[in-house]
Amino acid sequence: MKRITIGLGLMALAMLLHGCGGGGAGGGAGVAATGYVAYVRVIDPVTGNPVPDAEVHFVTDTGSIPLRRVVAAQTNNPNEISLSLAKAIKSDARVGDFVLSGIGENLVFRGLWVRRPAGYTAIVRHTTPENTRRVIQTPESPTTLAACLVASNRAGVVRVVFGGPGVIDFGVIEIFPNDPQIPPPPVDDVCP
Repeated sequence: MKRITIGLGLMALAMLLHGCGGGGAGGGAGVAATGYVAYVRVIDPVTGNPVPDAEVHFVTDTGSIPLRRVVAAQTNNPNEISLSLAKAIKSDARVGDFVLSGIGENLVFRGLWVRRPAGYTAIVRHTTPENTRRVIQTPESPTTLAACLVASNRAGVVRVVFGGPGVIDFGVIEIFPNDPQIPPPPVDDVCP
């Protein structure tokens, strides 16, 4: 079983790296030929560390798809991806980040939903790679009401909204701890 797992991991890495070449500018150059891949970092704003037990879901008009958490070494858990494979997708990936590959180009993206773990509030701050910030209160479960989701401003058909295949970098999501000494920032985008 271990040989099969290692073999599958090596095949996946080979597929990700296929067609890389050409200078390697920006992480994920090899993914562009194979499809769409979502990437996001989720941290505690106080410590800057990954939030244990958080979950991120890619919400579509028909449901949600969980992203895989980046872990140090390959496991048999289908909800995890090894750091080495994640770095093949995004060169600055780190343990605790989230990745979703194989996103269909015709899916209707609604946004990202974050399941917060115990000890954290529903208030999240999303900072895009372009340094745009938005503070929202996330719902208790995935919803197709886009205003309540992270990155809902990019809602639409994947191939239209995100252009050609490649890595969709959603930036950083900060989940605020439930601590009266560290109040979260005010919500600046109210859900309906």
